[in-house]
Amino acid sequence: MRPTEFAATALLFLLLSGAVPAAAQAPARVLVFDLELVDTSREPPDPDHAGRLERVTALLRDGLKDGGYAVTGVRDSTIAAEVPASLYRCNGCERDLGRRAGADIVVTGFIHKISTLILNMQIIMRRTGDGVGDDGGDGDVIAVANADIRGDNERSWRRGVEWLLRHRLLAAPPSDR
Repeated sequence: MRPTEFAATALLFLLLSGAVPAAAQAPARVLVFDLELVDTSREPPDPDHAGRLERVTALLRDGLKDGGYAVTGVRDSTIAAEVPASLYRCNGCERDLGRRAGADIVVTGFIHKISTLILNMQIIMRRTGDGVGDDGGDGDVIAVANADIRGDNERSWRRGVEWLLRHRLLAAPPSDR
């Protein structure tokens, strides 16, 4: 048998036996919802918050893509028009929306502004499941990432998202999630 025939036979054997490396599996389809701001500071609204939320959401999407996921932003999805103004209080509607958009996982998050100095960031990754029965993994939490950040500014928000990606959301390889 020639070396090329041997290599082809060995590859075919691996594929048929199920011993395919995890990297060869299709990446999980992730729908990333826009991060939200929950402001209980009683301070005047910052006109840059809307733009900053867009930028850190883009940073989150890019970080998950770099981590091996097939990422779609909610604004680019088939369910964009159905998304409520706030997911923070929608009681799990993100799972149904994600399932209808064809996602395996949904990512939501918010930044809670307590004051100009004290903020908390939380990002949650959940499986969408099949919506049938208890065995579909419906809503199983993959990761809950929290970080306290100091300073209501671009730099601290970006550093918060980057830290959560590196140390909480992408700490395990995608095949283990």
